[in-house]
Amino acid sequence: MKNLTYLFALLFLVFQSCTNTTQHQAESHPIVLSDSSRLASCVFLTTDEKNQVVASWVEIDSAQSKFFYFAHWDSETNTFSSPKAIPMAGNASIHEEGMPKIAFKGDGTLVAIYETNVPLENSRFGLSDIQYIFSSDRGQTWTEPQSIQPDPEQGSVSFANILRLDDGEIGLSWLGTNPAKAHGGRPVQFARTSGNNSFSDPITIDPNACQCCRTAISSDGQGQIRVLYRDILPGSVRDISLSRSTDHGKTFQEPSSFSNDNWVLEGCPHNGPSVVSKGDTTYVAWFTGSSQNGVFYAELDQDNNMIHKQRLDAEGRFVQVCLLQDGTRMVAYNKNYSDSGDAFSKIVINKINDQGMFEKEISTGKSHASYPVVQQVDPQNILVAWSDDGKIRYRLVHADQVNSIKAEAPEGSLSMAGNVALAISNDTDPVCGMQLGKTADVRNTLQDNGKTIGFCGQACKKQFGSLH
Repeated sequence: MKNLTYLFALLFLVFQSCTNTTQHQAESHPIVLSDSSRLASCVFLTTDEKNQVVASWVEIDSAQSKFFYFAHWDSETNTFSSPKAIPMAGNASIHEEGMPKIAFKGDGTLVAIYETNVPLENSRFGLSDIQYIFSSDRGQTWTEPQSIQPDPEQGSVSFANILRLDDGEIGLSWLGTNPAKAHGGRPVQFARTSGNNSFSDPITIDPNACQCCRTAISSDGQGQIRVLYRDILPGSVRDISLSRSTDHGKTFQEPSSFSNDNWVLEGCPHNGPSVVSKGDTTYVAWFTGSSQNGVFYAELDQDNNMIHKQRLDAEGRFVQVCLLQDGTRMVAYNKNYSDSGDAFSKIVINKINDQGMFEKEISTGKSHASYPVVQQVDPQNILVAWSDDGKIRYRLVHADQVNSIKAEAPEGSLSMAGNVALAISNDTDPVCGMQLGKTADVRNTLQDNGKTIGFCGQACKKQFGSLH
């Protein structure tokens, strides 16, 4: 009897050990996903129609041939499946900010996008295009590539993002071309599929946005779509703006800027925002090089009012955010640091929920880890992937392991409830003449010749910028 009791106890301990191993499986070291004999970059994470995580990335061999791959996550082995190739044009542009990407429609149809570039006389950047292809057999065969724009010769389009919408169709946002302003901003555009292997004609969300930052898309589970992008505001301010659609992307509301960084820049930071949404709340993350620089996180209400803003890290770059099933926000970014005079970069995860803010470093050693992407695997685990010295690495992270309490908010960080009002210099809106009070919502102000100018709303603010 004693032997039997001992056996049961031993089996129980073994079971507990296996259970704990499963629960804390995220404590393993980063794993290399790409072929180590090639240079790899542009890792992207999404989910298929069954909400299983799928990764895509690009490899370049010694002959400069380009290879586009995707692989499914295997929850039994906690590794990725063998990669499958995606056909890609030889003149495809390989860069992290406008990387090739994939998405799955609700019926399992696979969509892949990538940028191409054709040299153009008297043009430094050439003529860029966004090509898309479809596969209805899990990547075995693909359609011929098509351009996202009706007339590919019209001008350059680039910096696209792609997402499965709540109705199972695919939404695509990107920066279009504005021939009238060859050296100015570019329009933010959107198109969607409608039950076939093609995209609708483009909708222009904003005619004048920052020229070379990636766009971002989210879908809230109720048919609403948010498109986020770096805008150009009066005075060359490069703040973040958002536009929302309440009809599955058929129309979009007037965009509103919300970040209030007041980052004046004659150029483009090549560092776009990230967005996720659930119900009426939008969660956003972005980088700014303003006086309060670094990566920021914010929450917006249903009217795009910022109800919370927090600087996460002054040394952070290339931030991405995802939502866990319980509403916990998981934010990944790379952080620059130096050691003995040498420059390095590491991947940091932040967890944000009702209990507070927590953090964890997940890259190891003296690395050059950058451009992280993050995706929920199950209710408690996230997958983080990134580029590091020509390799793609990934790591499974259990939310409970992100448990180091984040330091107090650095000076200049801001938490807010409701709108923030600023004292303004003008009594009336300089565009429409509407009478204003002594203050205006911070979103509806700008700095002009050292004065804070107030407006009745975003439309007049944008129009004022176009006239000056």
